Amino acid sequence: MNPKLLLTSLRVQDGNLDELVALLEVKKAAIVQNDIAALELAIAEEQKILKNIEREESNRIKIIKEIAGLYSLELPTPSMDNFVLHGKKYFSKEFGEVEMIRESIAEKLGVITQLNSQLKTVVDFSRNLIKETIMMIVGPNKHALVNKRV
Repeated sequence: MNPKLLLTSLRVQDGNLDELVALLEVKKAAIVQNDIAALELAIAEEQKILKNIEREESNRIKIIKEIAGLYSLELPTPSMDNFVLHGKKYFSKEFGEVEMIRESIAEKLGVITQLNSQLKTVVDFSRNLIKETIMMIVGPNKHALVNKRV
């Protein structure tokens, strides 16, 4: 098993996260602009990207396990942190690029967390606005202010 496969996997995951960041921006714009069609497309695309991320994560774990077995590395778990800690002496040439990609992934995860927080705030605000609008229409006693028989 070649450590270059791990680099390829990390690059693919970095690209997946790029796509997710761009899509979350589209999703946020669709919510703010009340564009239901664009929001539905963004949600469908988001599900595809999340499946790609999950698939690549499984692939990365498999690659780490295979490399660890090949080089007899004792990894408590097949995480990148453990791999870097225990395998650095075997793959010093590749680890410069691995660290760069890991930093890029960490930055993108920070952006994704921030965008998800913004989306949560927008959705919570919208939910409260709808609730207050319903309360204004129904009234405090939950009786409609408008007579339905008209």
